[in-house]
Amino acid sequence: MTEENTLSHLEALRADARDEVKRRIQQRDQYSMQLTVALGAIAVGAFSANGTPKFFALAPMVSIYFTALILYSYRIHDVLATYLRCEIEPQFQSLCSVPSSKELEIWYAAEGRRSGVRRWFFVLEMWVITLLSLAYVFHKTWNEPGFTCILKYAALTYFILAAWTSSWAQKKG
Repeated sequence: MTEENTLSHLEALRADARDEVKRRIQQRDQYSMQLTVALGAIAVGAFSANGTPKFFALAPMVSIYFTALILYSYRIHDVLATYLRCEIEPQFQSLCSVPSSKELEIWYAAEGRRSGVRRWFFVLEMWVITLLSLAYVFHKTWNEPGFTCILKYAALTYFILAAWTSSWAQKKG
């Protein structure tokens, strides 16, 4: 493969990876909006004339689901950034004699930055929704022993899933 072909191939790989990073960012924004709409629909169902506070028992499931999708998207973003920084950009440096500090992902990492400034916001939001919605439902249904028993098992399941999902926020790639 000639140097020109290698350079062309690397440019295509970099463009594909950068495009995927951009799509991941857009995807997370869409998930965030979908989460907001879903939680709004739960609130409308709970507070409508024929609604019941029991609808709020669904809020943790929705929040955990979308937070898991968002955090998984961050993980893929991290993999792509590592691929660019460790595989593609060093090859550009050697082929083009460009200082590595001029490559975006190398520069970004050298600055001590990490994609996902909002990642902890989503984890915190998941826990707040899980805790507050379950507390509200327990408060409103404490005198319904059959439902309260089911809600306790659901709460335990939600806490386990939320803890597992939270652990993703710390992992890279």
